[in-house]
Amino acid sequence: MKLNFFKSNSNSINDGNDFRKPLKELDQWREVIESSKNRNMYIFKHSSRCGVSSMVLKRLEKQLGERGLDYFYLHIQAYRDLSNQIADELRIRHESPQLIVLKSGKVLAHGSHYNLLEIVPGLHK
Repeated sequence: MKLNFFKSNSNSINDGNDFRKPLKELDQWREVIESSKNRNMYIFKHSSRCGVSSMVLKRLEKQLGERGLDYFYLHIQAYRDLSNQIADELRIRHESPQLIVLKSGKVLAHGSHYNLLEIVPGLHK
């Protein structure tokens, strides 16, 4: 089944942000990897139990929105198994908050906490 994650979905958790796409299933993750062959894909791992994660998310959304970029939002408490699988497949340590940028199925950049706010401006100078 081919899924389209680039259209707004009224059932999503995007809080009015059309550029936030929920990442909930392994099939979605596979499509993200495949889509990274055509463009950079941004994945944000969020912890609802972490104040830093919420603060960084707001700043990251501003950065991405100013550049017209969308991203995938992975709520780690709800989808911890998927979060762990992504970390294992990409061979990067799980952290939260964490931003991962994929290009051609490989990690182009990743960072956590406030460091992740340097990634988007660095890629889009």
